Amino acid sequence: MGGGSTGFLHQDETADTPAWTDFASGESTSVPVAWLPTGSLHYAIGAGDVQLVLSPSPTQGAGWVTPLDPHTGEQHDVQLPPNYRFMGTIGDKMLALDNTPTARGRSGVLIDAAPGSTGSLPITGIPSGAFLSYQEVQRGAADDRSAVILYGHGGTYHYAVLDAATAVFTPIPGDVGGWDTHVMLSSDRLAWWQAADHTLHWVPRDDPSAPAREFSYPADSRPEALIGGTLLTSEPETDPHAYLGRRVTARPLDGGEPKTLLSHYTNLNRAVDGSVLSVGGSGIDDWAIRRFTEGSDGTLTQKVIEPLPPLPAQVLGLNLYRGELTVVDTSQSEIGIDQRDVGIGAIPVAGDSESVYADAYSIAKCAVGSQCVRTVEGNRNGVSYLTGADGLTYLETRPSHTKTQLPDRAEPGIPDITSRQVVDASADYVVVDGINPKTQYVIAPDHGKIVRSRPVQAAALWYDTLWSASTSTSGTVTAEKLTLDASTPGKPVRTVKTGVACVPTEMQASARWLYWSCGDGKQAGVYDLAKNHGFAVPSGPSMLGDGYVVRHDRNTGALKLTDFHTGSPIAERVLVALPAGKLKDDRRITWAVDKYSGHIAYLDDAGRVHVHVDGVANSAPVIGTMQTPAIVRPRGSIPWYAEIWLSRPVDSWEMSAFHKITGRRVATLRGTAPRGDGPIVVSWNGKEANGAIPDSGAYTWKLSAKYDGRTTAVQVGSGAVTVYCGRTPVHVYDCDGVPDLVAVRTDGKALSWTGSNKTLSKSGYTANWPTSSLLVPIGDFNDDGYADMLVRDSKGAVRVYRGTGLPFFSRSRKYTLIGTGWNRYNLLTSPGDLTGDGHDDLVARDKAGALWLYAATGKGAFKARVRIATGQAGYTKLVGVGDLNGDGRGDMIGTDKSGNLWRWFGGKNRFGSRVKIGSGFKGYNAVVGIGDLTQDGHNDLLARDTAGNLYRYSGNTHSTFGTKTRIGTGWKNYKSLV
Repeated sequence: MGGGSTGFLHQDETADTPAWTDFASGESTSVPVAWLPTGSLHYAIGAGDVQLVLSPSPTQGAGWVTPLDPHTGEQHDVQLPPNYRFMGTIGDKMLALDNTPTARGRSGVLIDAAPGSTGSLPITGIPSGAFLSYQEVQRGAADDRSAVILYGHGGTYHYAVLDAATAVFTPIPGDVGGWDTHVMLSSDRLAWWQAADHTLHWVPRDDPSAPAREFSYPADSRPEALIGGTLLTSEPETDPHAYLGRRVTARPLDGGEPKTLLSHYTNLNRAVDGSVLSVGGSGIDDWAIRRFTEGSDGTLTQKVIEPLPPLPAQVLGLNLYRGELTVVDTSQSEIGIDQRDVGIGAIPVAGDSESVYADAYSIAKCAVGSQCVRTVEGNRNGVSYLTGADGLTYLETRPSHTKTQLPDRAEPGIPDITSRQVVDASADYVVVDGINPKTQYVIAPDHGKIVRSRPVQAAALWYDTLWSASTSTSGTVTAEKLTLDASTPGKPVRTVKTGVACVPTEMQASARWLYWSCGDGKQAGVYDLAKNHGFAVPSGPSMLGDGYVVRHDRNTGALKLTDFHTGSPIAERVLVALPAGKLKDDRRITWAVDKYSGHIAYLDDAGRVHVHVDGVANSAPVIGTMQTPAIVRPRGSIPWYAEIWLSRPVDSWEMSAFHKITGRRVATLRGTAPRGDGPIVVSWNGKEANGAIPDSGAYTWKLSAKYDGRTTAVQVGSGAVTVYCGRTPVHVYDCDGVPDLVAVRTDGKALSWTGSNKTLSKSGYTANWPTSSLLVPIGDFNDDGYADMLVRDSKGAVRVYRGTGLPFFSRSRKYTLIGTGWNRYNLLTSPGDLTGDGHDDLVARDKAGALWLYAATGKGAFKARVRIATGQAGYTKLVGVGDLNGDGRGDMIGTDKSGNLWRWFGGKNRFGSRVKIGSGFKGYNAVVGIGDLTQDGHNDLLARDTAGNLYRYSGNTHSTFGTKTRIGTGWKNYKSLV
């Protein structure tokens, strides 16, 4: 609080009043005054032993200050000149500046702080046109002789020395100033520095106009104080997990090696006599208040003024979550949060710990008159708790600091922050009960958003599922899926009847179990969500575990466990003795249960925390919630990035992707899982294990995991993903893997249809082509992931129009001229990949009936044509249908003049012998090899009759087609179906 020439004023954490400790004897005397009023700033003052100045005055308010004698506790009020503002202390005087709108900072005074004195000295020497800054006097830049203060002049800021005895203002020459400049004084030097340049500048104190000298210090150092010719800096701790404070190094300005003075410190202040007081040491065993002074030879002397023996930390709260123990205690200042890994194995093992910052002064206590702190784990941002400041209530999470203000005020006559509570937390949401007004809030901390406000009621979270107890219908609870926009109740996804005629006042949920209670001493039970039945459990403050519930029996002083992991409750058994304390509900204060991975934490009589095994078989992991993209683009740069939260920690996981139709595994990914609140993260580039691009279309992924040290994996869950713009299946124009169709009217207007549900629906896309144009699907002609279209014009020129992943083609798209003279052919069709190189090829029939193969290169061109058959002039239609028999080669069907249907299997660059597979096709004027419209792994046919009916012939395992199914009417006006 302040240091003088013979002692210093301070207050221990355990003391009710401040104390004055003498430097020479080390004796402390209690100061007969209560703790400094909240909201008052205190400033050390005095040329000898320190006094304090409280601003504003606790008794008179604004415009007054109160000097306080710490030796006697006597205080008196001093009124500032009208419209003057208190700025700090210099020597035994108080600095005040004119604050009138027309003369802000143009004048100031030094006011004598002695009791009964009314004297003041006007500041003289202020340059014409200058004004004194309202930046408070820097505490390291003022002592019993003078102070360095900031002033503005000529559009920039400068520093000047203000003499405490005479109030004479002397500007410091040169470019010394600015809001970001820090100033220090010692007995013989004046120094300044800025954080950006890591250089201290200094001049002799009695000759500030002398050329400044420079002293460089390391980039991770921070100047803290100046003692004579020695700069004290602080650096990061050598051990980043010590959490005891930065170390202090002495750096002689006139040359010499730096020397570590303290391994750790938490407080460092310059006294009015130029010495430096610090709290610190090499560790907790020698923690003390220390005084540094300069000897006659310029060396520093260190003296322990008051040892500070370690105090046992008082545990204020407990939490256990996924093998991580959270302890709220008094180890850091007033309140600290420590998180320690205790493992997820059968036997808990103490592991690494990490301290989490919490504001000790605003964190909500769990009860009036108690220091207990109730926290709730489960949110991805960390532990959740309430804070209060200036009548406002906040939900905070740590260590990922989020802070959400609640419309819940603490006002006169309203119970304090302790009456609010965090009810439950999940990865994305937190439920809080407020009291002014009495409202329950569903909050999304990631977004700082109150998703819903509703009357207080029993509620529980399990990831994105919110369980709510009906306040109007006894024994009824419902579950809904939460979203960020769920400001009103959504449609229930589950309704449970407890079988008891009471309204639950509390609920807790997991993947399989739902615990409910109608109040202490009233009925309580558990509902098995897997087997759809419930049963009673003992009443009392309880916590749900993994297949069990634990309650604190205050009458017998024990924690008791009811095991029901098999689906039926077993008689309650005693876990451990735990005497009843003052709190009626001590959950998460003296004991806690980890419902995600088992084990129970409790606090013994000696204040030690134990983690106890639950003795119940762990449940297999299931998916709690997940964020999985709907598609993956194997040709893109952004992978499929899935985050999957499991119901319990696992040792390792494996995810495989399978083609939905064929069941073929295309990729397998593996990894280990984080134990904390993080998800399993899966990144898949959409490609097969060998780097090949899979077919576009629907895929399923299956996730399995090993847990509890087991060697056999269990199935955890599954989901769907669409490979988008992969290898193009037969007759797919967009990227989803389901066939599409372009229907061209007699006027040349083309309408696009997309496949779904074994039929076709209009996509809304249209294009216009000359009526003489012939459109021929050719698959992905240039291997860019998009289906392309060949178009022959009336002059016989063939162009390929590039696809864009949409189910339509127009003349405005980019195209490449393939060649001319194609009017020699009366039929063009693509059977698919006839050559077996992965590229769809083209077959053309000339007027003599010969078939010619144009093998695609995959680079937007054809190889030279090769004749592969003759005598094909008698077929009214030849249609490519893709691979019917699964040999990887494209096949073809044809109809003759009698309406018979023939099939040719593709072979090595040609077709095999024909096989008759049907009849009755004479009445169709259009036949299309549509691909796998039914999504069953077999390519299908479409046929249109003269009346405009459209039929589907579904492919089968025999490489033939079944009976027809009409899927549309009104198709008569289309001249061609492509």
